[in-house]
Amino acid sequence: MATKAKKKVRKKKNNLLMIAVGFAVFLILSVIGGYFSLLYAGDRMIAENEQKLKDLKTEPTVIYDKNGEEMTSLIRQKNREYKPINEMPKILINAFLAVEDKRFFEHKGVDMIRIGGAIINDIKKGSLAEGGSTITQQLARNVFLTLDQTFWRKTKEMSIAIGLERRYSKDQILEMYLNRVYLGEGEFGVEDASNYYFGHSVSDDEFTIAKAAMLAAIPKAPTTYSPFNDPEKAKLRRDTVIRLMYEQGIITEAQKNEAQAEPLPTEPTEVAGASLKKGYRAFFDHMVEEADAKYGVTEEELYRGGWQVYTTFDPKVQDAMIAEYANAKNFPKDGAKRGVESAMIVVDAKNGGIAGMMGGRNYAAKGFNYATDMKRQPGSSFKPLAVYAPAIDSDSKWGPNSSLSNKKQSFNGYEPRNYNNKYSDSVSMNRALIDSLNVPAVWLLNEIGVQTGIDYLQKFGIELAPEDRNLAIALGGLSKGTSPLKMAQAYTAFVNGGVMSEAHTITKIENKSEGVVREYEGKQTEVLKPKAAWAVHTMLERAVQEGTGKAARISGRHVAGKTGTTQSIAGDSSVNKDAWFVGYTPEYVGAVWMGFDPEDKQHLMRQGSSLTAQMFSKVLAAGLKGVKATDFVRPDGAVEEQPEEEAAQPLQLAADLTLDNNQLKVVLSWIGGAPDYTYDVYRVKQNGERELIAAGLKDTTFVDALDNPNEYRYVVVPRNAQGEEQTPSPITSINSQNLENLINAGDSHHEDGNSQEQNPDGTGTDNGDGTIQFPPNFGGNNNPGNGGQPGGQDPNGGQGNQGNPGNPGNAGEIPPDIANPDNGQSGGSTGGNQQPAQPVDGAQQQTDPNGTNGG
Repeated sequence: MATKAKKKVRKKKNNLLMIAVGFAVFLILSVIGGYFSLLYAGDRMIAENEQKLKDLKTEPTVIYDKNGEEMTSLIRQKNREYKPINEMPKILINAFLAVEDKRFFEHKGVDMIRIGGAIINDIKKGSLAEGGSTITQQLARNVFLTLDQTFWRKTKEMSIAIGLERRYSKDQILEMYLNRVYLGEGEFGVEDASNYYFGHSVSDDEFTIAKAAMLAAIPKAPTTYSPFNDPEKAKLRRDTVIRLMYEQGIITEAQKNEAQAEPLPTEPTEVAGASLKKGYRAFFDHMVEEADAKYGVTEEELYRGGWQVYTTFDPKVQDAMIAEYANAKNFPKDGAKRGVESAMIVVDAKNGGIAGMMGGRNYAAKGFNYATDMKRQPGSSFKPLAVYAPAIDSDSKWGPNSSLSNKKQSFNGYEPRNYNNKYSDSVSMNRALIDSLNVPAVWLLNEIGVQTGIDYLQKFGIELAPEDRNLAIALGGLSKGTSPLKMAQAYTAFVNGGVMSEAHTITKIENKSEGVVREYEGKQTEVLKPKAAWAVHTMLERAVQEGTGKAARISGRHVAGKTGTTQSIAGDSSVNKDAWFVGYTPEYVGAVWMGFDPEDKQHLMRQGSSLTAQMFSKVLAAGLKGVKATDFVRPDGAVEEQPEEEAAQPLQLAADLTLDNNQLKVVLSWIGGAPDYTYDVYRVKQNGERELIAAGLKDTTFVDALDNPNEYRYVVVPRNAQGEEQTPSPITSINSQNLENLINAGDSHHEDGNSQEQNPDGTGTDNGDGTIQFPPNFGGNNNPGNGGQPGGQDPNGGQGNQGNPGNPGNAGEIPPDIANPDNGQSGGSTGGNQQPAQPVDGAQQQTDPNGTNGG
């Protein structure tokens, strides 16, 4: 029995051994078979597409505008200069090998050690981000494959790489790779890239270790490591390559230190690959980013060709922007070292398609885009989003005719001020928005609760910081701010019955040769009920017709919108840090911003949101030329709420002295009256006699050029629609304080650099006899920019004092329609530094350190 048992055990072991051997043989045959299958597949792919290795010719990538017309094309017919490897410096080759494939001469196309490390890292990260590709694999991918990060693509890449190593020598592979590698900015191959970045060939005597390392640094992330896109990251990456070259014994320590000390190139020496019209670059760069982020099509793939990209770009709108941004008269006066920055974006009012953008007055390719990347406080242009829309939408008791408190008051230590420093028991919501009053907006946010405003702002896509849980958001007082893109996107809700449309640039992207078609799926978010959206819209339309947004009006078109300014560091009501206008027609929504970046005592903006409103008007008027004018469409379910009859307000007149080209002038500006009033303006002489100097004015500003030294007083007489005289303004004396402030802030030099003689205090002298005397040639470089000057003091100049310690500062904005003689008009904002106030709605209120804003 024992013998039989032993035989069964031995037989069982033999069977297991046979199975194990058989499995091993099967596994070996499978591996061998798989290997030869890989070789066969790679050889076949190379044979079928070998021409690609010899010729870079490809169909261009074409970018189309909204009308289906070609905007630009990205094409590489061939390398401008194909560089043989024997003409490339050894240091260039070694730089690429050091960072991309240090075992290049040891492997057969695939570096299993590197692949294994990459797989382990991918498993740890749960992604396919790790490369692990050899130079041969990169060549295989660039020539034969798409850039999709998939295991199947990796398998094909390895198969082709092995085939390439069997067909070509290492030097041939290196030569093909270095002439095809993508090096950013539309440049392929080291020779083209060297000419673009450095202005000379790689074989030139000026080609240094640092330059070789810079080129070798780019392929890992061409957009990120381009020296013109992000110099800081580019230098860090370049210096890493130099360090690797030192560690691998390619260069000495002295050479390492010298190379790392060499500066990066600062600007291209020739035009990049895209044949793009000047002024279109900000839109183009944003579109390229969107193609990668939303559709997975990288910049490199676009430049390699074969794609058709259909965009929302409107060349008429963009060309109008370019023309107006080229006109310096559309902007405030330059500072000592730089001009005021500005950005504008226009989006389709219905679907959010971006029609055009200006990323800055001097936007550089792939540079900082003020239209999309900037975050600045939006001032009173924020009121509809943070206060009025949330109130009307969340509670039916609020509407345009609702009565809001306009009393000067404290909200647990927060004391907002109106721009005109005038208050009343109450005011309608309509009038509060039209005149951009601050107290009613803060009062209403306090009534509905800060959290309600925050909830709606999040729906509008506005990002807030934790410290923004306070009443200052009613006036746009954000800790970080927001961008023109976000503001324009949010305002689409007022055109679309409460539905906000996502801003985007691409409608479809396809590559027919690869069978790829990806279309934009519209993203629309219901933010407000139709009734609420229409109610806010009607107020915004009146704000343009008769309020602070008058400068945005376009002849023959319906326009709605809101101005905004924020307080300057100067603490002067005639100086603004930011000026905004966000508005729309039935076709387009536009957001415009202006301001110094950064602001300092030598760079103060003495004009306000009138210029941003004017920019909107000029651009949209030209951009919509030839397009039939239409009216806004009231959404289903929205009821037309007729504004209650408002009593005409008493006129409040300001008369501010200024100087334009050594000519004394008085800027007259007034508030009050009624929408249908016209105005007659009189000088009042010392004997009380009146002299008519203007009649039938519809605007609420007038500039009087003084023709003698008499110190006149002024009065404005309103007339109703029937021509009947109404209650005149108080007789008002000339106020020279704003001019004195400007003189004191000036540099006291003529254009020839000689000191200017002034009175000890740098101001004019009131003779006390009804005349004003100023020093000879008074003015010089102290003239307000381009003939402009600040808005008036109280009631029109945004009067307000800096906040005391522990109390919030004041906020306010001068009405933008208070005109300057030449360059538009000034907007003012006030507001001192704001300290933490008491908790509001259960949350600790932290107000913005720069003060709250007006609008």
